[in-house]
Amino acid sequence: MRRKAKMLPVLGALVALTSTAFAADLPRPVYKAAPFAPEPVFTWTGFYVGGHLGYGWSKFSVNDPVLGASSNTASGWLGGAQAGYNYQIGSFVLGVEGDYSFADVKKTATVVGGNGTLKNDFFADVTARAGYAFDRFLVYGKGGIAWTRDKLNVSLLGGTASGTFNRTGWLLGGGLEWAFMNNWSAKIEYNYLHFNSITENFATTGGLTTSCPCSVGLNTQIVKAGVNYRF
Repeated sequence: MRRKAKMLPVLGALVALTSTAFAADLPRPVYKAAPFAPEPVFTWTGFYVGGHLGYGWSKFSVNDPVLGASSNTASGWLGGAQAGYNYQIGSFVLGVEGDYSFADVKKTATVVGGNGTLKNDFFADVTARAGYAFDRFLVYGKGGIAWTRDKLNVSLLGGTASGTFNRTGWLLGGGLEWAFMNNWSAKIEYNYLHFNSITENFATTGGLTTSCPCSVGLNTQIVKAGVNYRF
């Protein structure tokens, strides 16, 4: 019995040593760091819609068969909406855009016995855009087809003269756009619109007469600021 009693501590020590050695042989758990998610690369590619406000100056060049050549400059506010699509290749951005502005670009004259108003009441265009992106800043130029409508209304000595004329021309412009959020951007833009001369004749009432038909050309400059939401 005494011998068995002496053996028990020895066996216990062997079991403890064996357990420790076995535990040392077990594979240790490997702790992996959470996967790193890189910040998405910003791109200008995609559809967008937006709105704008601006100011315009329209110069009407008139060739009257009686009074000769003259010019009148109208000015005023405009505002509207735009929509388009961009496609980015490297740092280059290509796109198309459609734009419509309600306008109050006008000149009002008051003379003895009456007054008159000459104005553009809308501008529209479809253009191609090309630009260079500095990450979230885009410098671009644009060019395409433009449309407008000018109206003349004169009330003089109890009579009236009026006319409404639609025009088609071309547009060149450029601007700077800044994506201040992933889906939102702000822009400032300059446009030059040229419309060839057209023949204008006016409807009259009250015995008022005019020397027209007249040849009338039109050039317009517009500065506008806007925001876009990009899908």
